[in-house]
Amino acid sequence: MKISINSTYSYIRTNINYGSTLQCYALQKYLKKRGHDPEHLRDYRANPVLILKRLKNIKYFKPFCAKAVAQFKMRRFIKENIAVSTKGYISEKAMYKNCPKADCFIAGSDQIWRNPTGSRFLNYAPDEAIKLSYAASFGRTSLPKEIAEKIKPWLNRFDGISVREKTAVNMVESIVDKEVVQVLDPTLLLDMDEYPYANIEGKNYCYCYFLNLGDKKNVSFDEIKRYAADENMKLIVTSPSNYTLFLNENPIFPTVEKWLGLYKNANCIFTNTYHGMLFCIIFKKQFLFFVQKGSGAAENDRFYSLMSMLHLEDRMVTSGDTACISEKMKRPIDYEKVYEVIHSERIRTDRFFEKYGI
Repeated sequence: MKISINSTYSYIRTNINYGSTLQCYALQKYLKKRGHDPEHLRDYRANPVLILKRLKNIKYFKPFCAKAVAQFKMRRFIKENIAVSTKGYISEKAMYKNCPKADCFIAGSDQIWRNPTGSRFLNYAPDEAIKLSYAASFGRTSLPKEIAEKIKPWLNRFDGISVREKTAVNMVESIVDKEVVQVLDPTLLLDMDEYPYANIEGKNYCYCYFLNLGDKKNVSFDEIKRYAADENMKLIVTSPSNYTLFLNENPIFPTVEKWLGLYKNANCIFTNTYHGMLFCIIFKKQFLFFVQKGSGAAENDRFYSLMSMLHLEDRMVTSGDTACISEKMKRPIDYEKVYEVIHSERIRTDRFFEKYGI
């Protein structure tokens, strides 16, 4: 079956976000294993304001150039590993005018419903095609009445709806009279050896992967440095959107393959990102996750939802909780129990797709 996926292609083309890129990779690989021919919609729309804002960091010339090279390599990974539509789309109007040819259309995964538009709800897909969402996320815990009314007819066109967070189940079911299923993020549908990780020499290091930081204090970075020093571990930092905060740590911008390899071989990992947390679980690592603060706090529901499902609430670090970083990090994780839940949830995903002949 030919499957067209509307997800985060426009974002990952212009941003270094390993998790968002790999969720696209994972969903395609999963669908291919089920015998289908998936491709992502080649969406060229991007936010020019965000792109221009990055130019202010050109004064940090060396890391600025390193990030530019990393973005080029990210695009190369996408080109070589993620199938995309032959036609590119620069507007929503173009999607309606020249809709991709497919038997099934999927919206998801990731926060594609954060700023609802018709195309994100597959309004351009023909009536006769199968229309599904997979692990779609709103990136919030409630919807204003006007948005709920706006998306109601769009949701009613879906044959099947699955979302990533439990709160999203409640939101959608309050809008339309349809069954809504909570499913795993696509990255958790694959085992670690199904990812193209690079072999990294040396294992005595602590890896930090951060996004959307306003201040290093939001991830208790001084405490992290102290922990690494006490444990005699090297500290490696990747923070693509906030690398200027970590210039003293010589932040790196690895390829996707090396990023995966750094995860696989790390002694332990500190992160504040959703997919950063998921890959700790995929590679069965000791890790701590810092909940978002400030404007990003609205997104914390996705973290709580997953950690509650996997019984990993004790891996989260909240405000005022920094004194126990060392004790928390050393607390063992029972990954056998974690993967019992994951395997059960993978069956739920299989059944969701089987219901629609996929």
